[in-house]
Amino acid sequence: MEFIKLDRPVFFFDIDNCLYPKSTWLPVLLTTTSIDIGSIGHNIHDMMADLINDYFARHLQLSAEDAKMLHQRYYKDYGLAITGLALHHKVAPLEFNKEVDDALPLDDIITPNPQLRRLLADIDRTKVKLWLFTNAYITHAQRVIRLLGIEDMFEGITYCDYSKIPITCKPYSEMYEKAEIEAGASSADGCFFVDDSYLNCYHSQQRGWTTAHLVEHLENGPEVKAAQYQIKELEELRWTFPWFFKDTSTEGTVPDPVNGVGMVGPNGVNGVNGEHDMKALNGVNGAYGVNGVNGVNRVNGVNRVKGANGVHGKHEIHGIAGVDTANGECVVNGAYGVNGENGVDNVGVDGLDRRNGWNGMNSAIRLQGVCGKG
Repeated sequence: MEFIKLDRPVFFFDIDNCLYPKSTWLPVLLTTTSIDIGSIGHNIHDMMADLINDYFARHLQLSAEDAKMLHQRYYKDYGLAITGLALHHKVAPLEFNKEVDDALPLDDIITPNPQLRRLLADIDRTKVKLWLFTNAYITHAQRVIRLLGIEDMFEGITYCDYSKIPITCKPYSEMYEKAEIEAGASSADGCFFVDDSYLNCYHSQQRGWTTAHLVEHLENGPEVKAAQYQIKELEELRWTFPWFFKDTSTEGTVPDPVNGVGMVGPNGVNGVNGEHDMKALNGVNGAYGVNGVNGVNRVNGVNRVKGANGVHGKHEIHGIAGVDTANGECVVNGAYGVNGENGVDNVGVDGLDRRNGWNGMNSAIRLQGVCGKG
């Protein structure tokens, strides 16, 4: 029987454009819906925006351009367009929800996601509580998670209650406080969060939550990061927060950074001695490799981390073309180089290292203009 601590940290998940990608597209042209999708976008994000713009235009008698501008203004000022409509135009939020969120043809767009379910199932519930946290109303939230096939994977949900005016929503502190209370979080530093909204992530980070900003592959990242972490897909949570995941070492994933073993990411190949690269291809003797290719194992393609992937304890730290000269061995840009692998390091051959026509002398290494002393 598993022992579940009462004071577990809480991991909050946003729903829209987070549990499903913002780029989720309508697969076929609908002919049975009352929505004229010929005049609106074909992905959920665009469809939602256009339905809101249409609502502004119809109910406030605005031109399409003015409706879009007012929609964006209210979203920026209040976090939700409906908040501005309720405050300034006496619009009933539940009627708005019925004509916008609940009118989306989600049954034709969202399908069960086995990969997402597997990700959530791999999280150890004895270590952390999973909780939904959305600016949508409860009907929309429940519909989305049902269609994704993950309604049983969370212990609860904090949502915007459209029946109460004023509406409390992200990114305001009252909403984060509401989420903490409802989820039973003991403190802000015990809260973890993933969301696609820059403002939501920024304010949660300022509150003390450990936050990952989801920025999809096709999007340009912000010049200034919103939070401590920035990811491109939810699968990256595995190696961003490895301590929350179960030990699935039989599948090649060992989330135990404390004991010097990293995680195998997509296309990851096991290194020697049971150690692994994280998101690395063809890594050798690799522990803690991050975002590397061909065993590069450098953070953001630049540096190695904490003695990772060195040979016999030798490693590159904070160097693009760093050289480790102990015993005449070397590493070139963290790529390939170890003990004669791929002809990079010729240990025992007159103490020389030869690569691309450069020669080391007297156990010194001269590579790409960088000279190491033996």
